[in-house]
Amino acid sequence: MLRVEGLTIRAGSRVLVDDLALAIPDGRITCLIGPSGCGKSSVIKWLSGILDRSLEASGRAFLDGRPVPRPDPALAYQPQQDALFPWLTVAENAGLGLEMRGQSRRDARARVLPLFAPFGLEGCADAFPAQLSGGMRQRAAFLRTIVQDTRFVALDEPFSALDAVTRLRMQDWLCARLTETPRGVLMVTHDLHEATQMADRILVMSARPGRIVADIPLTTPRAARTEAALADTRSTLKSLLLKETS
Repeated sequence: MLRVEGLTIRAGSRVLVDDLALAIPDGRITCLIGPSGCGKSSVIKWLSGILDRSLEASGRAFLDGRPVPRPDPALAYQPQQDALFPWLTVAENAGLGLEMRGQSRRDARARVLPLFAPFGLEGCADAFPAQLSGGMRQRAAFLRTIVQDTRFVALDEPFSALDAVTRLRMQDWLCARLTETPRGVLMVTHDLHEATQMADRILVMSARPGRIVADIPLTTPRAARTEAALADTRSTLKSLLLKETS
């Protein structure tokens, strides 16, 4: 279990996130939704240790009950933008996280290359980011994040730049990967369909200032969720979001 307690983030006198607490269980997908500007990305950036220096933050993170630094090797992070290095090949970008964790470039390349086909990147290993479409760069960034065998993954709208078909494939791939190798996922998304189809739990943040105002568990297995039940949950989420933006 990865927990956050008492997280407050300020931009000058403005409070973006106020005394937020959340828990990310092992092997489960927790989706974080809320109005634009409520601090969702700031929460993930703080947890990943890369919060903008112009913001002030206080709070604590715990892993299995012990305080942990930020960043921590147990957590991998993917930002909204692909953040690929233009001077590295796609394979080098995809393996960069593994290199930072001590693997040689050769071993990192051997690890990521078998995943290029499932990620729709076959034949692109030696290309450079500028030669790829935006969706392909996003897939390469997602590969770089997910290939790291961390216990937890923080994803900030990881599928936002993907076309509809690739998005569905990547969602299915992530869920299948979690079945094979359980890990905790905290994922920011604005897509209610994505949240209800993927999440084991959905946290709703308020707008003024950012707090958790609803905690909705989805206990039915993903494969058994009916469209009617998903629609009911989306309707509940939509009502909560409209209330927060009114």
